[in-house]
Amino acid sequence: MLHLRILSAMVGIPLILGAVYLGEAWYCLFLLLVANLGIYEYTRMLRARGFGLPAWPGYFGASAIIVLLFWQQPALLFHLIMLILVLLFMAVLIYFEKINFWESAVIFWGIIYLGGLLGFMLLLRMLPQGAVYTYMLLIGVWLNDTFAYFVGIKWGRHKLAPRISPQKSVEGALAGISGTVLAALLAVWFIPWLIPLPAWKAVLLGFGTAVFAQLGDLMESALKRQFQVKDTGQLIPGHGGVMDRFDSLMLAAPFVYAFFVLVR
Repeated sequence: MLHLRILSAMVGIPLILGAVYLGEAWYCLFLLLVANLGIYEYTRMLRARGFGLPAWPGYFGASAIIVLLFWQQPALLFHLIMLILVLLFMAVLIYFEKINFWESAVIFWGIIYLGGLLGFMLLLRMLPQGAVYTYMLLIGVWLNDTFAYFVGIKWGRHKLAPRISPQKSVEGALAGISGTVLAALLAVWFIPWLIPLPAWKAVLLGFGTAVFAQLGDLMESALKRQFQVKDTGQLIPGHGGVMDRFDSLMLAAPFVYAFFVLVR
């Protein structure tokens, strides 16, 4: 399993870093791909639990949120949300005999979860120096995951959230936070021309990135626990599905975006 994780990372990491470097439409297309694959995994889990609502409102809603943000039209998001609600109501009427009304709310949650949170990754990249900020987000989350995984396996003794994710440990969580904070400090010390932050702000950035990444991971674990699945999919060998791989990034991205907006 470990060698599959490493091989997948060797292929996937350069693709993600390349998309961030290219930016503009290429990065938007990359996030659209991630969002739609996530909707596919999400609706597939719903169907396995007996849900009958079709997936097309999810594909449309998540994609439209990201496209509007790319076009820098946040004022239209309210109108889009109302349109999504109307489409979901229409879907309920069309498939009335096959589905329950509250299924539309579950689909709506998936649209906001995937389209909305991934949208913050796009907004972060669109900031001045957005490529640097996005790389910091990616590296911080990946370091958190790596430290938490290996320290948890080796020295993990106290369960972090046993009812949600029995394998996660307090020791692993603390290691993930420490590694991310240290990386942020090293960054501001050795490349201050790219990241001109005082040390205390670097500590805040690293701490917040790691904490929100772990909350995103726990939220995904809770979702899988509710649906009684081990992984959301099998697209990425050794990692599971797209939602498994991007769960930490999706919740850490809003924090990193807010941090740099306030700092600037």
